[in-house]
Amino acid sequence: MTSVVPAAPPGIATGVTRLATALAVIALVWLGLLPRLGAWAPVAGHIRRMEEGRINTAAMVYTELERLPLRPDWIGDELALWRLPTLSREHR
Repeated sequence: MTSVVPAAPPGIATGVTRLATALAVIALVWLGLLPRLGAWAPVAGHIRRMEEGRINTAAMVYTELERLPLRPDWIGDELALWRLPTLSREHR
């Protein structure tokens, strides 16, 4: 009596291929692109200035910034969640 091994469903092979491709892309970016970006003159200069200032860029958070960029006054009106109707002089 011979046993037959069932074939994997077609979706699993596609999923494994996608996972392998995604891991390869992540490894390429992490191990290839990012180190080269760190060696690029503008980025290397920024890293050097941070290290000279004894700033750990890996631990830097927004609260360590001296001053956050200010928003213009008009942006508060544009980002309002609820717009209240304005009363004209006629309805007061």
